[in-house]
Amino acid sequence: MIEPLATTDPITPPWLTAALRAAGALPTGAVQAVEAHGNDAFNSAATHLTLTYSADAPADAPHSLFLKRNLAAEWATEAARDEARFYQAVARLDPRPPMIAPCYLAAFDEQRGVSSLLLADVSATHVAPVTRDEQIRGDGVPDQRALDLAIDALAAFHACWWERPELGEVFPGGGWYGGAEQFAAHVERRRGEWARFIAAEGDWFPADLRAVYEDAFTRLPHAWAAAFGARLAQRRAVTLGHGDCYLTQFLVPRAGVSAPTYLVDFQGVTADCPAFDLTHMFAAMWSREQRQEDDREQRCLRRYHAGLLAGGVRDYAWDDLLADYRALLAIMLFYPVWDETNGSAQSYWLPKMRRLVAAYQDHCLNDG
Repeated sequence: MIEPLATTDPITPPWLTAALRAAGALPTGAVQAVEAHGNDAFNSAATHLTLTYSADAPADAPHSLFLKRNLAAEWATEAARDEARFYQAVARLDPRPPMIAPCYLAAFDEQRGVSSLLLADVSATHVAPVTRDEQIRGDGVPDQRALDLAIDALAAFHACWWERPELGEVFPGGGWYGGAEQFAAHVERRRGEWARFIAAEGDWFPADLRAVYEDAFTRLPHAWAAAFGARLAQRRAVTLGHGDCYLTQFLVPRAGVSAPTYLVDFQGVTADCPAFDLTHMFAAMWSREQRQEDDREQRCLRRYHAGLLAGGVRDYAWDDLLADYRALLAIMLFYPVWDETNGSAQSYWLPKMRRLVAAYQDHCLNDG
């Protein structure tokens, strides 16, 4: 067993040799030298590695790797445990889903709370459709090629995990998916966050936004029976959700590169309704004008649904997807409130809130 490295541990050629040998990627030879380059990821300690091998190493041994280690915070340790479990589950799939980058090590040490993910570094051949800064400032619509590739990759990912037995076993549902009582507790949690939010921001908070949230609280307690209860109990039309599926979580091949599109950063995967990831991609980061321009949101949802069907999903009609999208918007609406109570800057949570309120109005209050 390869022990994961803490963020303070050195990244050595012997450790890399052992990890790659255990993964079957280095049957002969050894890593002789490693050059490390930092990455500005905010939710992990990430390092790009360039490897030099001995002469007897195979020609196809990976020369560029990406090492991801968890931060010391409690949330980061829990997320690292989940992500390691995800890659371990992927390693048992045959064939490996093409939208998952090759992983050579997924290790988590429960006693130390330390994780290491050793992945192929595709930064030379791939790029995110939009940057985090572009997305936050409202420039979150990529070019059509990149957008289509991201949608196709997500549809294929969801189709791969559609109603699999691992859902609810290896991957439990989100905090409100366990049953009516858990959903009721989720609603009360949101009420508490809203109360703290209004206590902090209520003096200036716009009346039109407040009215939408007050309306949403009258509807939210009924969502379990109306949209989720029966199907989630039966794990019907459920898949593995990414959980933080903004367009920044995709890596699309650069122009002229023939390669898969990758989905990355699986720190929040859970059994989920498929449309929840779509609310992150579209509604949370696109304005009403961006969603409606050239019917962009509808076209994206149509493409995603066609991708599900092409991936073998059955008994999930277009109207089912739209109903899911509306229901999950009512859940996603409360994420910016949580962002504020969790310390996010107003420059992040307020534009996101305005975008989600507009989507909620369009789909849930105006019959979409």
